[in-house]
Amino acid sequence: MLLETDLKGEDPKCREDGTLIDYHRGGFAKLWTVLNMFMLLGYFFFQLVMITLYSIMGHANKIGWFSQSCWLILAIFPIPSIMLYNKKGKKLTDCLTQWIQLEKDLIGGKDNGATADGGKSKPVSTIFSGDSSPPEPMEYDTFRRGLYCYYAQSKTFRKLLYMYAVIVFTTAGVVAIHNLLTPKFPAYFTCWIHVEDPATFQLLVYASCAYEFYMVSLCIMHTGSFEIMMMACVRSVRHCIESLSNLNSVSMERRAVCGRKKPKNDTLDVATIAENIEKRDATQYGSQQEMQVEEATDNYRRVEFVVENINDCFSGTFLAHQTMYLSMMCILIFVFLRSSDTNSLITTIFFSTYSIFFTLRICCLLPFLGKMGEDSEIFIYSWLEEIPKLLRGGKPYETAEVKLHACRVLGINCGDYYDIQGSTVLTFFSIVTTYLIILLQL
Repeated sequence: MLLETDLKGEDPKCREDGTLIDYHRGGFAKLWTVLNMFMLLGYFFFQLVMITLYSIMGHANKIGWFSQSCWLILAIFPIPSIMLYNKKGKKLTDCLTQWIQLEKDLIGGKDNGATADGGKSKPVSTIFSGDSSPPEPMEYDTFRRGLYCYYAQSKTFRKLLYMYAVIVFTTAGVVAIHNLLTPKFPAYFTCWIHVEDPATFQLLVYASCAYEFYMVSLCIMHTGSFEIMMMACVRSVRHCIESLSNLNSVSMERRAVCGRKKPKNDTLDVATIAENIEKRDATQYGSQQEMQVEEATDNYRRVEFVVENINDCFSGTFLAHQTMYLSMMCILIFVFLRSSDTNSLITTIFFSTYSIFFTLRICCLLPFLGKMGEDSEIFIYSWLEEIPKLLRGGKPYETAEVKLHACRVLGINCGDYYDIQGSTVLTFFSIVTTYLIILLQL
């Protein structure tokens, strides 16, 4: 369990304002965590032994072998995240601490919303509208520099939590029903049970269904918790990039107002943005603008550092998950197409449910992560368009231009060599299609 604590004193582990992210494992929680980890490892070895035995003994045909491999892949899913939490726990907590500190420094920790003119007009729109109006109105400029993403983060987290909850309970329920109707399937414990008494056998089948429901839920929740944490980090970093664009020129919004590429995360009302831009351009220039451009680029370097640490912690586990999703999608569709004439209703529902939920997860996750590159690219080039109007030539302009050109376009890595982009989901499905065609030729 990850906790955010406010520590006081001179503890060297504390970051600037005393915020520290750390694991809390003690008492019953620690016992339950260790027990679940051993159950997951035991489930993986059981599936591995079963598919190996059936392959050696020749009991499984080609379709049966691929069908059984779905359970093996599902059992492998939690292993990369278990390795991350156990081997890179300290690095992970340091990374999350840096992320939280960055969010507090660039966005702020107390502001929940604002109105454009101190409460006289309707509230300025944020990324997401909160469930209620802000408790205290702020001035527009204060809001621009202290934009707080509480509502955005809260709504994003709830949406992801509900989506994964539906995936967990529906998928686990379908597996349990499949176990109930086909107890001799080699992926279940009941395939080894030979009891003469039908009532006893049925009781053991019910117990096996409950066990499968719990284990499948645990496997998907382990993967889902990792992905929710990763998506929360990306949402926050994208929001930090937005807040940097508002330090002086509201440049990302100006780019949208002028009809250029519009960022997906509109933070402020467009009409208000345009009005404030014109007022600022008519009255402000000089050293203040130079300092604000320098502040924006320096803080962007902090964002780069945090993103680099996020990639260092998450990229390996993320690559492992994507590889397993790719394998699972190919196998599910292959088995469904190859055995479509002989499939029972529950088998059809089983493979259809898995395919739909994996597709839903891929279509939500990959485009979401790919938007970071778009936001950072818009930030850099919109500032490059803005600085001629702010600094109006000379050495400050040249210095600012060099700093902006030195800023890297950010992105989330899948492994060491591939950056997630908005079009990655299309690449993923093209790979699935290619491998599926190869499998169908077997």
